[in-house]
Amino acid sequence: MSNSSEKVKSESNTTTCNEIITKEFLQNVLKIEAKKKGDPVSEIISHSVTLGTKPGENYASIIYAVDIHLSGGTRRHLLIKCYPNNPSRQQFTNNFNFFFKECDVYSKWIPELRRIQTEVLGLGNDELVNLPYAKFLHGECIDFQSDEGKIRLTGKINSIDNYIVMEDLRKTHGFRMNYRREPFDLDHMKLAVTAFARVHALSWAYRHHVERNITDKFPCLVTHVSDEGVAIWNDVTLTSLEQAKGVYNRAFGPGNDYSAAVDKFCPLVGKMTNFFTGHETAEGFDKLMRITKPDPAKFGKDAENPEPWRIICHGDCNNNNMLFRYDATTGKPLEIALVDLQLSHETCVIHDLQYLFFVSTTSEFRRNHIDDLLLLYHDTFNNVCAKLRTPTLPGFCMDSLQFRFHRAKFFGYYIAMMVLPVSLSVGEIADMENMEEGKDITEAFVEQFCDFTRPNELLKGRLCEITREMIADGVF
Repeated sequence: MSNSSEKVKSESNTTTCNEIITKEFLQNVLKIEAKKKGDPVSEIISHSVTLGTKPGENYASIIYAVDIHLSGGTRRHLLIKCYPNNPSRQQFTNNFNFFFKECDVYSKWIPELRRIQTEVLGLGNDELVNLPYAKFLHGECIDFQSDEGKIRLTGKINSIDNYIVMEDLRKTHGFRMNYRREPFDLDHMKLAVTAFARVHALSWAYRHHVERNITDKFPCLVTHVSDEGVAIWNDVTLTSLEQAKGVYNRAFGPGNDYSAAVDKFCPLVGKMTNFFTGHETAEGFDKLMRITKPDPAKFGKDAENPEPWRIICHGDCNNNNMLFRYDATTGKPLEIALVDLQLSHETCVIHDLQYLFFVSTTSEFRRNHIDDLLLLYHDTFNNVCAKLRTPTLPGFCMDSLQFRFHRAKFFGYYIAMMVLPVSLSVGEIADMENMEEGKDITEAFVEQFCDFTRPNELLKGRLCEITREMIADGVF
């Protein structure tokens, strides 16, 4: 495409975005933010809006990047996550109530993690446990599981009827994503493990000091996914497994151990989806994982009379849901921010750890670093508990953490088989906003991500190594 046609396309795109995210809309957001803080409202002199992600990179929303010039010469850089316009994408989002849930997590739950430190425990600014999230300005979202929300479904819903406004960490502080097809190295994993340990421990401290039944007080941390939504996840995962089995048969011949592992695992997919989407409780997750008796010399042993480790998880620990700030000279990651909080719910600490390790690292990396990183998680969690004057989790020690991590590996297998085809996909990702009207969203996902006959040696290698690892560790 010529430079002139690229320019026309860019200008047309900007015009369309500016028509959706208007000056009046943004001024109202800034007015609401200023009122919360008791600050004067700055007037918008001008603003520019572009798409905040590449087409196809965001499956449940449209992201807009906004640059604002304010009176007084200051500038603001915002990201606005908006409801999709495509009817099939809207239905997919509605099945999971993504927008309403995430907005409540940002506006209600995260502020409580700050309040417990300052108001309940009286910590000073220099003592606070840092929360690895972008600054939330405002959001308005429809609860599609309420009576009012169900009525709204009978009419037209526009893109900005569901929106979340946050600070753009990329332009404000220089954060960026790691390349999605590149596994995390040790520096990235140390930041990620530490961040999850901190937020897990904060939720545990909140349970101890403020409210034992967190999900009663914060319904946003209960994921009421519709049966249709669960079916979508099941169908995509089962298709992925069937395609993986084809890879194994072509590589190792019929009757191989890899394909046998898939056959053993397929009946568990529905149960795994229930845990992944939050349909099942932390107690249920804990009970399900008590199915093996691993070698204690290799995998540790659990505490006597163990209890579930009930924390609030992130829930969607894909590497494209983490942003990093890097040293300009060395390129080393210095700081992490967690984004996309649509699946946060109460579960076991192992949920996020399985997701993180089996999607974002290689088998060789896990062999070399798993114990050290679990120790980092253990020590960080306990240090936060000590700072917040909170007893640690019942029976929480390295032996127990290693044991519970091992026995939950088939949850990591489930996550990997579902997510790796997406994160390691090759070629141009189709823009689902332009998906043909009436097309089934499951069919679109399968076409885009579950065709393993396409050349993708990286994906095939990761699928083989993770199944080999599971077989070697006695999971299958």
